[in-house]
Amino acid sequence: MRIIRFISAAVFTAILACGCPPAPEPPEPDPEPERPTAFSATLESIEGVTTPAWTAESTIKVYLPSSSEGKEFHPSGAPSQTGASFAEEGFKEYHLATAALYPADFDGKLEGENLVLNLPATQEYSADGIDPALMPFVAKADTTGKLDFKYPLSIVAVTVKSQKGLREIRLVSNKDEALWGTLSIPVGGEGFPAGTMQENASSEKNEIVLKVDDDAAGSTGNESFTTGPNSTVTGGTFDSNAQEATSKYCFVVPSGTLQEGFRITLIDHRGGYMQKDFPAVSTARAACTGLGEATYRDVSEDVVIRTDVQNKAFYKDLLLNAGLYLTTNDTLPVSDFLNLSMEVFMDARNSPTAADLAAQIAVFAGSDDDVNGRLLYPDGEPRYRMVYVRGGGSTDHGRTLGPQGRNNFRQFVANGGSYLGSCAGAYVATRGTSLDANSSGSYMGIWPGHCNSLTTKQIYPGHVVPEDSPLLKYYDYGGDNYIDSVRHHNGPCFKDFNCVPGTEVLTRFDIPDSTKMHGHPAIIAWKKDQWWGRVIPCGSHPEQVPDGENLLLMAGMVKYCFDGVGNVKAKGILHNGEIRRMVKDTDDKDPAYTKIGDKQCHHFVFALPEGARNVKVRLESLDKYNLSLHLAKGTFAFKEDAQYKVEGVQSGKQLFFDTLEAGTWYVGVQCESVVTITDEHGPYGTTYSNTGILNGAPYTIQVSWDY
Repeated sequence: MRIIRFISAAVFTAILACGCPPAPEPPEPDPEPERPTAFSATLESIEGVTTPAWTAESTIKVYLPSSSEGKEFHPSGAPSQTGASFAEEGFKEYHLATAALYPADFDGKLEGENLVLNLPATQEYSADGIDPALMPFVAKADTTGKLDFKYPLSIVAVTVKSQKGLREIRLVSNKDEALWGTLSIPVGGEGFPAGTMQENASSEKNEIVLKVDDDAAGSTGNESFTTGPNSTVTGGTFDSNAQEATSKYCFVVPSGTLQEGFRITLIDHRGGYMQKDFPAVSTARAACTGLGEATYRDVSEDVVIRTDVQNKAFYKDLLLNAGLYLTTNDTLPVSDFLNLSMEVFMDARNSPTAADLAAQIAVFAGSDDDVNGRLLYPDGEPRYRMVYVRGGGSTDHGRTLGPQGRNNFRQFVANGGSYLGSCAGAYVATRGTSLDANSSGSYMGIWPGHCNSLTTKQIYPGHVVPEDSPLLKYYDYGGDNYIDSVRHHNGPCFKDFNCVPGTEVLTRFDIPDSTKMHGHPAIIAWKKDQWWGRVIPCGSHPEQVPDGENLLLMAGMVKYCFDGVGNVKAKGILHNGEIRRMVKDTDDKDPAYTKIGDKQCHHFVFALPEGARNVKVRLESLDKYNLSLHLAKGTFAFKEDAQYKVEGVQSGKQLFFDTLEAGTWYVGVQCESVVTITDEHGPYGTTYSNTGILNGAPYTIQVSWDY
């Protein structure tokens, strides 16, 4: 039987009073965690490479929940070699950071839980090791504000001994793998900072170009380059006594790549090549792998490229310039007399409208449809064999050409196109008149001397052809070396022609009652060297006479211009198996790799060794452009000189030989596509449609053989 007893409240109170323990107090709340007030950062070191140190200019990018693009922070206080502090007044969310990137201007952002970096295809050489712009460091953040920056990439370094400075070095993996593009680094997962290269659709994804521009390597020794201005090719051999300089060149690559080996191509400033193959290397994260030493020697040093062959691939023979402030006439009798292909630019002579000015600028300075202007091909070479400039107002015409237009005329002549100008066309070709010792701001200076200004109008003096005049190679002018009644109207003469060495006198004035003119040169000619075109300033006006000796005088000058066109230059040396991509635009300013223009011919050379077999020359182009392929032994492969050729509309063309004679071979690529002429005598002369070719057709050219 259970007995239940009840204790009264008083008894319970008495029990408590006798010393029973009280109920426990409630616990104190946890203290607030201490928040960081700055980011503290360190940089991982890489053995064998000079890595960046913190400086007062160092900037990091921190990724916070509020911004996937990241927020930049600058050092607070003086950073040390090993560490730096980054803070911003008023900022309190240091504990919320997810990840960080250094330097801040590297192309990277946070996408979800991945830090994404965009690795460039072109890298820049730094004498200190690696360009800081190619040294991205990444850090995983925590709530303490500590950023331990790690290097996610790998480095391979080659040491090169060279007598000549290098322009660039190319690294091509033997494996079809991405060496540049998008690198994705998981921030939240294991293995940070290792990343994965995302798929890259580019056909050149396995190639990195290191821009060196190191022109100080070694001593000059005996200059062995045998080509002229703007050429990219080499010839001869290096002086054995020239001193070699040693430089270290570093490539940044994703870790884990190059496991099937790779090739390095060294290219000097004149386009000489050397290639070296390397086996597989270990490309571990934050490690620098040395590739050993390579002594640079152009494999085609024994190739001697001809410098005595005149260019003969042009869109047309002649461009007639009857532009602003020049005589408005779109005919030229000598064109029919010599059966020349000619185009005309003709603009209103005086009081030009805005449309008139825009039309002239488009033709001579360029436009979106034709970046170069009509005088030049995309690579800056002359598009016409010769340009003729009419009489009129030289100063006003030169002024309205604008700086780019005048420069294009200069480039036209310097790259081999010839120039003939009458009266105003003669003035504007000079540096100015003797009345003004300074160069005229609106003249071209393609004959770099000062002419003598004359103010004699509408007279018809005779012209004496000196016994040593080159014009006598073409005509004897009735056997008396004299041309009667050549119209003259304010044109110049050239008393001081000897101020420019090499200037030739073609004719002299015969007007005994004029001390200003009699016996002085009326027409001169000058050609700087074999690469330049010939410049003929003519003080008088024989150009519109349709017959007789005036016409023969004009024809003689045109023929001498044609005979003075500059010699052709090769774009470069082709090496076994290497694909040369001629895909650059005018604005890239790299003519050795620029697209081809209408009727233009690009030239290359290669040295075929003894015993070569299965020789292939392969041309690839776009379907909409028609390019032909030519091959010649020992001379430039113009269409008429080629021993082998492939023509037709197919975009891929190939010459194949089981065997081929060893020696120097020339490859010619000619563009058969041209603009469409819509009007020979339009409001501004010859007008075009189908102008896409004016900015060039891209293509690739490759030579390969087996041993």
